[in-house]
Amino acid sequence: MIREYALEPELVATWGDLANFRFFRDKFGSAQGRLVSCFPKKWPRMVYTAFGDGDGMDKKRLEVLLTQLKNEAMVKRENWIWNENTGWSENAFGEHSRCPFTAILARENREARLDVLCEDDLQNSSCPLWETPHGRIVNRKASEMADAVRQMLFCCRWVKFVDPYFVQCKPGHAKSLSAFLDILKKERPVGMPKKIEIHTKVNGAAPDYLKKFFEKIVPVDLQITLYQWQERPKGQKLHNRYILTDLGGVAFLHGLDVGQEGEIDDLTRLDRDQYNKRCRDYNLEQPAFDLVSPPLLITGTRKMK
Repeated sequence: MIREYALEPELVATWGDLANFRFFRDKFGSAQGRLVSCFPKKWPRMVYTAFGDGDGMDKKRLEVLLTQLKNEAMVKRENWIWNENTGWSENAFGEHSRCPFTAILARENREARLDVLCEDDLQNSSCPLWETPHGRIVNRKASEMADAVRQMLFCCRWVKFVDPYFVQCKPGHAKSLSAFLDILKKERPVGMPKKIEIHTKVNGAAPDYLKKFFEKIVPVDLQITLYQWQERPKGQKLHNRYILTDLGGVAFLHGLDVGQEGEIDDLTRLDRDQYNKRCRDYNLEQPAFDLVSPPLLITGTRKMK
């Protein structure tokens, strides 16, 4: 639902052209489900170098586009390997082998690779690697739920899991949360997440009970912070379920827990206003609810297979 793409600098350098600018300016961002990998760190400079001394208006449009990508759609990878003796494409394919992008966008696809898209491919109404539907139907199985948000969790630097029933400590939540956290624990192109939070409703469960339940779910060396909220009189209901990250957010309309055999759920990618509102709701600076106890820091003990 949220995907990461590597963009060839020489290709992006042509997007200052008016027709290209009009096509691509609204194609990237968390609300559109498409993120741009800043690979390597000097990628923006490489785009300008490829542009050279072109038309002044084209350069201004390109500047607008790159600023928009930086503010709304950029993923900054870490620990990548760069060979100065080869070009961007060779390095991108190497990084793609280590930590895959959804696809690589380039001017040409001489080897007819399925993971390389050219501009003509994007005009095709049936280009699976370019399509990012706003909603998705999944079976309420841990593997399918995790797969639906895999790329978002693969590249995020912080994440908030929101479900009022996490605090009930049921097996269904344990299974799905384990699958989500496994993605965060494995090798990722952005390193370990800086912050993992669980936001739930208060129900009077003792802190020791909650710690024993969650530490068996969280992988070794990961830490989560559990927040218990209480609804305010005449205020917002703590009902909807979300996974929120620095890259965007997804709503699970039924729940973040695993369901019975045959059950399905509708997942929806949040638009920018929805995302900003939900992030504020579960932020200590201006929350929509009252925090009933100090946040509970939990260190994982589960060994991954």
